Amino acid sequence: MDIELRLLRSFVAIFERGSISRAAEKLACTQAAMSMRLKMLETEIGGQLFLRQHHRLEPTSKGSELYAKALGVLAAYDELISATRSNLPFQKVRIGVPDDYALGILPLVFGRIRSEMAGTELEIMCDLSANLAAALYRQDIDIAMVTLASRPSAARLAVSARLIWVHHPDFGPATKTGLALAAYPEGCVFRRAMICSLESALRPWRVAVQSRSRSGIISAVRGGVAVTAMAAGTAPADLHETASSEVLPALEPVPIYLMRIGQNLNPAADRIETILAQELEVAFARQSHP
Repeated sequence: MDIELRLLRSFVAIFERGSISRAAEKLACTQAAMSMRLKMLETEIGGQLFLRQHHRLEPTSKGSELYAKALGVLAAYDELISATRSNLPFQKVRIGVPDDYALGILPLVFGRIRSEMAGTELEIMCDLSANLAAALYRQDIDIAMVTLASRPSAARLAVSARLIWVHHPDFGPATKTGLALAAYPEGCVFRRAMICSLESALRPWRVAVQSRSRSGIISAVRGGVAVTAMAAGTAPADLHETASSEVLPALEPVPIYLMRIGQNLNPAADRIETILAQELEVAFARQSHP
């Protein structure tokens, strides 16, 4: 079954205005033509799309279902036509950044390139560092900012991030079962740093909450059920940062790598990589000299 876009547009106009005459006015055609289009569409669909109720057309269940789908089809078509007709140079840059850094670093980068954004589309992937590194090697993304245990071969820049403990203002001493941690899954460098620090200080610990997303980690900390580790200066304002205490031993810094494979003749990607490297160096140099 092939349905003409003209019939879908006419149907959407009737649905939104509740009247064939008002829909005809919108699409600049006659009521007879609009009625004929509706009849043709109902024939294609194999069912009635509207019922007449008090001088207004009310959609049937089939009509309501078709409306939701028709909007998606028409929006996708209009976007395709708009992009095809555009004369602007089009460059796409795909950036991979862990949730922990996206809110701190990316706004600074975007602020510096916003006047250069015409004709450029940015795709942001937020994921665990190991997944982002794998995506870069698969060439699913162009640039990745990651925290890994060892320096990857595609690293263009390495900076050291100071880690701090992040906890609820009413955080108390560890229980008999050990310090409750909120952590990303195994393989996360932040998770490893917390565990190594606690074990070196002979402090008992347990992973109370595990999440693949920053929002999951923060919700546990905000609820006061666990503590976590973050790069200094990246914690939400309502949570407390502690470098070290009797209960929370100091954490070793972790490396952050900026990764990219070769040059792909994409000036926009080159520009973003340069600015991202500059912002990383400034941000984490500031951490080293509070």
